[in-house]
Amino acid sequence: MNSGSKILLAGYYGYGNLGDEAILEMVLKQLFQIVDSENITVLSSNKNETSKKYNINSIDRYNVLSIISHLKKSKALIFGGGSLLQDVTSKRSIYYYLFLIKLAKLMKNKVIMLSQGIGPIVNERSKTATVKALKNVDYITVRDIQSKNFLEELGVDKNKLYLSSDPVINFCSNDVEIKEETIENNKKSVCFSLRNWNNVNVSEKISTVAEMLIKNNIECHFIPFYYNEDLPLIKEVEEILNKKSINAIYYKEKLSTNEAFDIIKNMNLLVGVRLHSLIFAASANVPFVAVSYDHKVDHFVESVDMNVECNIENIDENNLYNEIIKKLQNENVEKQKLTEKVKSLRNSLNVNYNILKDI
Repeated sequence: MNSGSKILLAGYYGYGNLGDEAILEMVLKQLFQIVDSENITVLSSNKNETSKKYNINSIDRYNVLSIISHLKKSKALIFGGGSLLQDVTSKRSIYYYLFLIKLAKLMKNKVIMLSQGIGPIVNERSKTATVKALKNVDYITVRDIQSKNFLEELGVDKNKLYLSSDPVINFCSNDVEIKEETIENNKKSVCFSLRNWNNVNVSEKISTVAEMLIKNNIECHFIPFYYNEDLPLIKEVEEILNKKSINAIYYKEKLSTNEAFDIIKNMNLLVGVRLHSLIFAASANVPFVAVSYDHKVDHFVESVDMNVECNIENIDENNLYNEIIKKLQNENVEKQKLTEKVKSLRNSLNVNYNILKDI
C-alpha cells in the first residue's frame, strides 16, 4: 500500500463512545505512518465531527451510494478494531459490517480486519453469514486468544488469522493540564467508569461502595465513557450520595479521549465496567478492578493476567470494597505486574503495522 493508495476505514465511529474514538485515533496514528492522510476516508455516524476532529475525509456510514463511490476508488477496506462481529447488543449491526465486506470485495478491494474482538455470535444464521463473509477477507487480526479460537472453530482459515491486541493499549497522554480537583491534597483517588446493564441497580450498589471509600478518606471520581448512556447513571450516584451529604467528584461534561486518559492516569486505581476504561488504566499503568458485563471485559483482564472481581449482575458491595482496598494497599506490586503484561500487548500490535505495510 503506497502513499497514493486510497483506504476506507470502518468501525463504530462518531457515536461519542470514548473507547471507539480512542480506537480510531490509534488506528489512524498507525496508518499515517504508511499512507498520506488525504488518502484515508472514515465511515462515521457523525461525519462532520469526525472530519473536523481528525482533519480527515469522512462520509456517512449509512450512505450506501457514497460508500460504493469510495470503494470504487479505494484499494482497501479496513475495519479498525472493536467488537464489530457480534449479535448480542444488536442483531442488525453484524449484518451491516458483513454487507460492507461483500461490497468491498465486489469492488475488488482488499479487506483487512484489525484487532477485532469476535462474538458472541449466538444466532446460527449470523454464524453462517459470518463464516461466508470472512472467507473473502484477506487478513484478520484479533485482540484476544478467545476470538482467534472462536474463528478457528467456525472454520475460518488459520493462515489469515493473527493474534494482536486492542490498539488503545498504545494510548498515551498528551500531558494536557489536569483539572485542579483531581490533584487536590494527597488522598488516594479511585475513578469509576460505569454503565447500566439489564436494569441492574448499579447506581445503588456503587454508591454504597463509594460511601465506604469516602468515609475511609479516599476520593471517588466518576467519569462518563459513553456520554449519553453513562451521564444519567453518574447523576443517579450523585443524587444518592448527596442525600447522605457525601461528596464525590463528578465529570458531567463531554470528555475527549485525552481528558479521560489524563484523569485516569492521575488516579491510584480505576473501577471499570467499560472495557476501554480498563485499557486506558492499563496503558497509564494504573491498577484496576474490573466489573464485567461482557466476555470482552473478561478476555482483556485475562490478557493482563488479572481476575474479574465480579459480574455487573452480581455486585457484592463488601467484596468490591475489600478488593479496592487490597489493591490500593499493594499499588506498587500491581503496577509492576501491569507494566510487563502491557509491554507484551504493545509488542503484539506490530502485527497490524506489518500487515498494513506489506499490502
